Amino acid sequence: MILFRFKVYKDMLLTNEQICEIAETIDATSDTCYINSETGEVIFMMSNEKLRDYGISWDEDEEDEEEQSEKVVNTFNADSTNWQDEFYSSVKADMAKINSWEWKHTIRIEKPESHEAFTIMERFVEEVIPEGRLKQDFWKALSRSHPFRNFNAIVHNCAYRENWFAFKQQAMEEYVRAKINEHKIVHE
Repeated sequence: MILFRFKVYKDMLLTNEQICEIAETIDATSDTCYINSETGEVIFMMSNEKLRDYGISWDEDEEDEEEQSEKVVNTFNADSTNWQDEFYSSVKADMAKINSWEWKHTIRIEKPESHEAFTIMERFVEEVIPEGRLKQDFWKALSRSHPFRNFNAIVHNCAYRENWFAFKQQAMEEYVRAKINEHKIVHE
């Protein structure tokens, strides 16, 4: 995993806005969020798969940090732009920070597992979609192979698309709150 910086929260009381941003970010662009429970600082991590989309490769099993850094640098071509250099520098700094003693009290919130995401889709169908043909289509989509793809094909082409986005965001916020509560962090 690679760290991806968004905002730094210095106040350990997490607001609804912060929880909303954490939920949005781990759902959309990052796979893991680290919260320093002493300072409230938040760092997001992207998976290697997502980084490959940007032309960045990182070997998680590599023991030598210098070799890892060299591999990341080598993924940038000779014509690398300023943003790539800044991104690499940010990644390296965040990795050093997350591994430092100052981050010994870290809360890790990962993107929901696929079975948890599947449950969110099931709840949406059960709670939001009215009885009828559309609901039956959703249940069929979820029961066949590739349920995520099938579900998205239906939801993005029906009148309940915006309802899905709102429902999913609320479910992700509940998920983040539950993870935070496991560590007894205060939130609004």
